Amino acid sequence: MEIKYTDQEITELINERKVLPDNWRIQLNKNNSLYIFGGNGNRFRIITNLNTKYPSDFSVILAVISPKTGADFRIRRYNGMHKRVHRNKIEKQKICGYHIHFATERYQARGYDEEAYAEKTNRYNSLESALNCLIKDANFELPAQLELELL
Repeated sequence: MEIKYTDQEITELINERKVLPDNWRIQLNKNNSLYIFGGNGNRFRIITNLNTKYPSDFSVILAVISPKTGADFRIRRYNGMHKRVHRNKIEKQKICGYHIHFATERYQARGYDEEAYAEKTNRYNSLESALNCLIKDANFELPAQLELELL
């Protein structure tokens, strides 16, 4: 399969500075999706999904928009408690509970989804706290008034 982004390029995308607009939280609540331009000109998308019947079943996704095709390339996915167990196919591991998916070159090379590799985590336990983890992990900058609230 075609490798869309190498591990080095994925790291650069994660580290790219991303400034959130003042009303980012309102926009994300209304649309479950927010587009942001990074400091190097890449276009990113944050996507949130919440199972309203089971609030511990959620996803917070960071994708970069391909300049060539306009398609999402999922860089990270912060998942809650799904009914299904996640399986890392290359490592033959089962992952239960809260987990973070990482885009990798080797999973792409084998024909799997770009972010098919995941690691268990105890860093969050809700959609909101998973979103905070993404913001910290992916070099997002909060508007000045909100930055103080998260410290």
